[in-house]
Amino acid sequence: MDKQIFPNFREIHTIIFDFDGVFTNNKVYISEEGVESIRCDRSDGLAFDILRSFKEKYQWDLSYFILSKEKNNVVEKRSKKLKVPCYFGVDDKLLFLKNYLQKKDKNDTSGIMYLGNDLNDLRVMRYVGWSVAPADAHPIVKTESKITLPKSGGAGFVRFFVEELIGLNKNMDLIDELCI
Repeated sequence: MDKQIFPNFREIHTIIFDFDGVFTNNKVYISEEGVESIRCDRSDGLAFDILRSFKEKYQWDLSYFILSKEKNNVVEKRSKKLKVPCYFGVDDKLLFLKNYLQKKDKNDTSGIMYLGNDLNDLRVMRYVGWSVAPADAHPIVKTESKITLPKSGGAGFVRFFVEELIGLNKNMDLIDELCI
């Protein structure tokens, strides 16, 4: 990994996931009828079970959600399956985040992690304390992110991120403790 110095999980209060290029390989399938489909990695689904169990076990005050510019309902459908709050069709992610933080009465951006892969994620990535990019992110995004992981978007990137953040790979007993 180029850059991989994770903060202590207690330093993080919010994790924001872009959708395309994070949960997907940034590709779209289009049927003859014009219906779009995407491909996601099932291991990312287990990542949220792990995150929820860890959050509960350690009483971690953490919010997380998907934030996507994509207007396709597939984003909402996938987020519902994962049981992850989702805001999609958001053109200005930075403005959305600022309004979200104001409503939550939080002004500590150092405790926010944002996972993104493309140029439209840069403004938010520069604003938050921790930016994370997949291996196949745009070169500028990889250069500017604090952490670049060796997994590509849609190929278990989210799962890898969660396991690294909570230190699962360094504490195998945690698997049994989380009842996964």
